[in-house]
Amino acid sequence: MQNWSKNIDFNDREYFLPESLSELQELIQSSQKIRARGSAHSFNEIANTSSRAINLSKMPKVIEIDDGSKSVKVSAGLTYGELAPVLHQQGWAISNLASLPHISIAGSISTGTHGSGIKNQNLANQVLSFDIVTSEGEVRHIDRTNPAFNALVIGLGMSGIVYQYEIKIEPTYQIRQVIYPDIPIDILQRNFDQIMGTAYSVSYFTEWTSSQSGNLWCKFRDAESIPESIGGSRKAEVKYHPIPSVDPVACTDQFGEPGDWYQRLPHFKLEFIPSVGEEIQSEFFIARKDAPSALEELLKISDVIAPLLWISELRTIAADELWLSGAYQRESVGIHFTWKKVDSINSVIQRVEDALRPFHYRPHWGKAFTADAKYLSSVYPKMSEFKALALALDPAKKFENTFTRQMLS
Repeated sequence: MQNWSKNIDFNDREYFLPESLSELQELIQSSQKIRARGSAHSFNEIANTSSRAINLSKMPKVIEIDDGSKSVKVSAGLTYGELAPVLHQQGWAISNLASLPHISIAGSISTGTHGSGIKNQNLANQVLSFDIVTSEGEVRHIDRTNPAFNALVIGLGMSGIVYQYEIKIEPTYQIRQVIYPDIPIDILQRNFDQIMGTAYSVSYFTEWTSSQSGNLWCKFRDAESIPESIGGSRKAEVKYHPIPSVDPVACTDQFGEPGDWYQRLPHFKLEFIPSVGEEIQSEFFIARKDAPSALEELLKISDVIAPLLWISELRTIAADELWLSGAYQRESVGIHFTWKKVDSINSVIQRVEDALRPFHYRPHWGKAFTADAKYLSSVYPKMSEFKALALALDPAKKFENTFTRQMLS
């Protein structure tokens, strides 16, 4: 078994697909080491284990909407692509989605995955409560009144296995997607907040080549006005894929045509394989105020980045209070890299991290990075408290794996 991009070989001793809560509890209680795995859309060892692995996709599929509390109770093993159409059919939506709907809800939330938008927080902030099976096989309900909530929502699978979430919802809405091509990076730098705040959700794609330009993907909500031009670029009249060399057939509809939220917020349609498939991804979060300066530093090493890159994407994420969030107490920008799958890629990733180190970057927990535990503790202010809490919940370190041992030692 391998991860989504086939750069990690899973070395599970046993692999389980429990079909009930009681079966899940028994598996956890009887295990010395066990690790949950979702859709395996990860690019490091976070989902690996040399012992027992569990996947929740066979658990009962729960999608229970509570109109009064504006919330939905949902099985952790479902994907956003399974949840979103059901919500919409009953008149509801969630505030944002990641760039692809194929990923599991639990995996996305527990690693701090996000969409985009200056006012939009990452997906973990949609959680109102969650139900977790502890190392002793006990069920524990944790909601926002619990002091441990902010620590454990993005929990990296260390405190237990989440089997159910309660997520806040809102009335369904429409999105119109428009692309503005070839906006120079220097114009973006000089007008960063203005350009990235043009629409409800905005992404800027660039190849870091000598052209020093990129395409702006804008997702306008409901009655938001659509400008004729942004940064000197007019609305695109042809369909785009984030990677210029790839056929855009897999991408969600563009040209400002209204569509349901779940059919426009992702870049890719559920029925297609997103991006290029076999690739390596990295992402680094910095303070939004530092974005122009950080882009300048990356431009200095563009000759190193460009040859091994498929595409790079900039997205904004609103600040939050979740301890291991890339946007913890910081209005943020995610600088994302989709790399070609080559043996030398780690050395290039390290060069990118070196360039971003003055801005105290935080890596995405599910993607490739080279930072060590000492650095991570310096940029996540609550790291020591998180480790203490995780140890209190799992004193035998049942849910630990090589990744968490190295990154959180």
